[in-house]
Amino acid sequence: MEYSTPPRSDPGVVETTRRHRWPLALLPLAVALQIGAAASPALVERLYSQGVYRLVRAAFAATLGRVPFSVGETLLWGVIALAVAGVARGAARLVRARGRRWVVLVAQLRALWLVAGALYLTFLLVWGLNYRRRPYAELAGLDTRPATVGELTAVCERLVAEANEARDGLPEGPDGVLRLADGRSGALDRAREGYHEAGRSQPALAGPSAPGKPVLVSSMLSYLGISGIYCPFTGEPNVNMTLPDPDVPFAASHELAHAHGFAREDEANYLAYLACTVHPDADFRYSGRLGASIYALNALARVDRAAYARLDAQRSAGVRRDIEALRQWSEHYRGPAERASRAVNNAYLKSQGEREGVRSYGRMVDLLIAEERARR
Repeated sequence: MEYSTPPRSDPGVVETTRRHRWPLALLPLAVALQIGAAASPALVERLYSQGVYRLVRAAFAATLGRVPFSVGETLLWGVIALAVAGVARGAARLVRARGRRWVVLVAQLRALWLVAGALYLTFLLVWGLNYRRRPYAELAGLDTRPATVGELTAVCERLVAEANEARDGLPEGPDGVLRLADGRSGALDRAREGYHEAGRSQPALAGPSAPGKPVLVSSMLSYLGISGIYCPFTGEPNVNMTLPDPDVPFAASHELAHAHGFAREDEANYLAYLACTVHPDADFRYSGRLGASIYALNALARVDRAAYARLDAQRSAGVRRDIEALRQWSEHYRGPAERASRAVNNAYLKSQGEREGVRSYGRMVDLLIAEERARR
């Protein structure tokens, strides 16, 4: 009988196994990075938002920003197609595996874990860490302490009067609603000019970004109740092209706020208003004040219905027609898809540290009041 020594482990095989194992750490690493960033907003602001992310934003603007269509939207459909194909292929493998189904299932879960880790870590590094930066109120030195009803009312009075004044003389369509002279696409091209002006006095808003881009499947976004979406993986602000003209400049400016590194929705709304008010074009100046007045009066309606009714009655006829156009757009697309989208968005915002979820959209009013205090 012949005896042979037990086979030794192949160093190459061991090394390959180790190489295959390390990507499993990507998801825990991403979670740890997010937790660590939450503990030090000042460090995130200095090293990431004002450092690394400025380079990322400039690179996106200089490359994908020059492409006339949304690369992010194109990639999204490609990813969806790959995901569907992957699910179908995985299901087929499970059916064929029979006695090895558990092994196949574990392998598929492992692959899913790797993809999730790679995507989440990339998301944080190219944009997501901005959720953990210092609040804009701190950067701008704004006082956001709790406000009185009187302060809120004063802001509403100013915004209603300014929106009425800004609306005078703007072009209208046959229905009497504001018409953008160069169309929705033209407004997207002009949106960056507001940030160029705002950046002169607010360094945090300075620097390049990709322009707003039209969404090809805008109707789908409308049924989901979404006016725009920022793609962090390509640095592109995407805007819903079914929106009524009065809302397009404000919506485009909101998505550009995300491109400038302000991830929180309440801050993006306020910065959209700020960029619009200093924009060289009158339609942007009006759209920003219209959007801000709607948010502010909605907040006032929850605490003082009489004051809300009084100020709402002071809106000019043109402003009323524009608001009615916005209401009709919302009613036309409202349904189960919009409610489901809202629930998903709520969960996403909370996962990124916005504890109030979609309610944070209304918190821009705190910044409007803080701005009013700074004027005194």
